[in-house]
Amino acid sequence: MPHASALTPSVPFLGPHAERYRLSTPHTPRAPKIARDFLVTLIGVQQPSLVEPGTLCMSEVVTNAIRHTRSPRIAIDVSIGDERVLVRVHDNRPCPLPAPKQPRHEEFEHGRGLALVEAPAARWGITFFGGLSPRSKAVWFELRAAAEVGDSGAIRPDLP
Repeated sequence: MPHASALTPSVPFLGPHAERYRLSTPHTPRAPKIARDFLVTLIGVQQPSLVEPGTLCMSEVVTNAIRHTRSPRIAIDVSIGDERVLVRVHDNRPCPLPAPKQPRHEEFEHGRGLALVEAPAARWGITFFGGLSPRSKAVWFELRAAAEVGDSGAIRPDLP
């Protein structure tokens, strides 16, 4: 039975009329900047209000994939709808699960990544691939032009 990898195409995100883009980057410290630049190129003109929160979220999620996995490649899917942008960052390590943490002190440099994603994202979560023995995951976040926030922080396999 075939299994999903960080480079396996996935289902459409925001419907059949959404624009969909994919980037694959090697496991390198330059990956977060490459991913941020990719997102800015895609949404900078059409949805400028989402650039700042989008680059923050992208940077945190890609940095986590680089810092906490050994996936040789990180795949990034971006789907752009009328008022929404959905981003999924795939890696080949389903565990340990990312979770927002409350840092002991605001000046701590590490441990705040998903809390930073949770604030501007309308919702975020994790999707596993590979059935009962997951072989990969995607950490995803959705941004909305109308800045509606809700349903965040879920580990829900039924969503993007």
